[in-house]
Amino acid sequence: MFRALLALSFVLTLQACSDAGPVTAQGDPCQDGEDALAEGNSEAAITSFEACLESVELEPAREAIIHTRLGGAYLYEERFEDALHEFNLAYAIAETQGVEFDNPYVRRNRGIARRYTGNTDGAIEDLEAARRELPQDVMTQLNLGGLYGELGRNAEAVAAFDTVTRLEPEWAGGWINLSAALLDLDLNDQAIDNARRAVEIDPESGFALNALCWALVMNSQYDTALPICDQAVDAEPENGAIVHSRAAALEGLDRIDEARELYARAYELNPDSETLERDYLRTRINAE
Repeated sequence: MFRALLALSFVLTLQACSDAGPVTAQGDPCQDGEDALAEGNSEAAITSFEACLESVELEPAREAIIHTRLGGAYLYEERFEDALHEFNLAYAIAETQGVEFDNPYVRRNRGIARRYTGNTDGAIEDLEAARRELPQDVMTQLNLGGLYGELGRNAEAVAAFDTVTRLEPEWAGGWINLSAALLDLDLNDQAIDNARRAVEIDPESGFALNALCWALVMNSQYDTALPICDQAVDAEPENGAIVHSRAAALEGLDRIDEARELYARAYELNPDSETLERDYLRTRINAE
């Protein structure tokens, strides 16, 4: 599922962190953090919340909430280790101080932080708990879909991404992810249909075009795929996965020399991908 577009909308994350209720009065760093968070200024929020925790005497319940706010701001900045630390502190304060505290948005956000720090089991636990209370939350479904795909739980991934498309039918990313998940179930025709929907929504998006390109390649429709792959690469020339898709279309058309060159380029752009590395080495060895 390396081609799926998991575009994490952390604006939703920050807004959800604010749902835990009012924390402080006006005119102090805690409120400055709240104001910055509401404005989407995560860097300023981090500075203010850190100052709040260092300089203000807080009751345990308020302190726990401030840690969740700071965790949300870190999450926005993709500082996942820092975010997880803050969420864990909030839960620790609640447990040791007898504070009633278990907000489903915080569970979701900690699940996201756990996901991106490699704690898959903890991420699944948090996100599934959040989904039980927030069944229509896009961020929860989106991250669960990605995790399920990584774990090979492909039918569950399809269900999660299908929910995303129903909740946000005009967001191309949902259809892109659903298309990729359907390919993992070998439902190629459905994957093509969903990728076409993504292109209809955002015809200039290299990611949407790539979803359709790749679905067609996986269905061995190389002639149809290639011009779409060309458009995707034109839109996102520095994306290794997209370059790789075009290489696969060329290989399917027996244009091996061109494909080999693009496989090398794709691997150069994204050397951490096992898929890109495998095809680069395979075609390089065959050339020798």
